Amino acid sequence: YVGPELVDCVGVGPMQCMLVKENPEDDYKYFYSQIEGFEFEPGYEYELRVLVTPVENAPADASSLQYTLVEVVSKEPVAAESADSAGLEGPTWLLVSVADDSGALVEVPAGVEATATFADGSVSGSSGCNNYGAAYTLDGESLSIMPGPMTMMACPEPQMTVEMQLMAAYGATASYAIADGQLSLLDGAGNPVATFTVLEPAALTGVTWVALFYNNGRGGAVSVLADTEITAIFGDDGSLSGSAGCNNYMGGFTTDGSSITIDPPASTRKACPDEIMQQEAEYLLALPTAATFTIQGDQLELRTADGALVASYVAGDN
Repeated sequence: YVGPELVDCVGVGPMQCMLVKENPEDDYKYFYSQIEGFEFEPGYEYELRVLVTPVENAPADASSLQYTLVEVVSKEPVAAESADSAGLEGPTWLLVSVADDSGALVEVPAGVEATATFADGSVSGSSGCNNYGAAYTLDGESLSIMPGPMTMMACPEPQMTVEMQLMAAYGATASYAIADGQLSLLDGAGNPVATFTVLEPAALTGVTWVALFYNNGRGGAVSVLADTEITAIFGDDGSLSGSAGCNNYMGGFTTDGSSITIDPPASTRKACPDEIMQQEAEYLLALPTAATFTIQGDQLELRTADGALVASYVAGDN
């Protein structure tokens, strides 16, 4: 069984996972692999028949099992929750305010986006700087959050301050409340330490996507160099354009459900420092390897047919 949405998770690097279970009465669990031949469409619960075969000499950062779709037994629509009816688990929440050192709630500065997605005992998202994972326990409205792994990227202010405040708020959380589409995390005295609103997903086209990570072709995802910006703009006419960090590039793409095909892009010929040119070359080589795309909130991920990350982006200002 496959759940109706993708959730942020942390595997070899930040990624998005399907939620799966083997029996209807089981709880959903993160699924870090891909199912060959299966095209995931959010908003549906699936029952699948899947062939599982071992993979010989699998890389250390890849699954030792291959999953191949045999049959889609059922595909049932799940009604999307409105902001007013949303529960804690499921939506991607966008941080609106967080307690400062004095305990007073302060608004998150413009340009800083911190998120949280609660599912199956794990909460994950962006701290405004790094991607994080944490465990949580839920008993009615009682909520405890235990911060866990986090990437280690350094960011300028005010991102780092928001990150520290959010992690402190998680540690102080004792319960939660949802009213008028707003999630409030509360401390033991019932005082709010953080507030969130539901983050509505962006569309693929018409958005300037700003890259956070890309596959360098040497075994993993790496963050974009500081003081450089890589972007991608998918047009309604099937055009793809953006900045590769030094030069502008252009090409084409097609989609079919969650599948995507990107043509090898062309680019302008400006020269930049060696490390920027290397980053640009690696990014442009990675793009045509994309086979699937997923959007959750303001986050876009491109992945290969084997599930490896091609690039991850956040929606920028248009």
